[in-house]
Amino acid sequence: MDFDGSQVLIGKGAQADVFRYQGYAYKVYKSSYPAEWIAFEKDQQRAVNEAGLCPIRYYDTDDAHIIRMDLIEGEVLEKKVREGYIEGFGLLTSAFRKVHAASVEGIRMPPLIATAGMGLSEEEKDTIFPIIEKLSGKYPSCICHLDMHFLNIMLPSDGSEYKIIDWMNARIAPAVFDYARTYVIFDEFSQEALAIYKQVIADDIVALGISDEDFQDAVTVCAIIREREK
Repeated sequence: MDFDGSQVLIGKGAQADVFRYQGYAYKVYKSSYPAEWIAFEKDQQRAVNEAGLCPIRYYDTDDAHIIRMDLIEGEVLEKKVREGYIEGFGLLTSAFRKVHAASVEGIRMPPLIATAGMGLSEEEKDTIFPIIEKLSGKYPSCICHLDMHFLNIMLPSDGSEYKIIDWMNARIAPAVFDYARTYVIFDEFSQEALAIYKQVIADDIVALGISDEDFQDAVTVCAIIREREK
């Protein structure tokens, strides 16, 4: 498809740019990005739509590397937190609870173990698979976003409830992996934020019966997968 020049850049990522155009958001991927991964992302979004976790819908275009999306006017939570909005950590924990409480019955989403080994060495696989299997046998599985952070929570300008975006990494897995993934992200960027994060999730971790050892094992898995993504 072709834009008429009135599009406005509203987001920029490693693999795609996002434009506001004629009342929608358009995600334009680099031509080198595999089209099958884009198709998978659209499948993921349909799954979370059906689960009631995100109202933003994706639409096909005549270009396999461009997705048309519902436009949400607002700002990402990260901007508010940088301005001193400490309550943002509370919204983050609320987002986790909302996602993990959704029913997995009939959900068309792969389990974590099905894709976790992609791009990893045999040694890395030998490290993560036993942990995933152990924790999956110990704790109930749920929908996990697996990239939950302030840039993926939007605050609509109309004052409606926050919206969780970017579900590409979402998988079915025990909730401990979701909390651990965000731990790894905070550990990369801000020790101060990590300390607050550990405090605000502590009660939920206890309520789920997650031991310190199991949490650290999940962190090990998420750190290995995160390193592959860089």
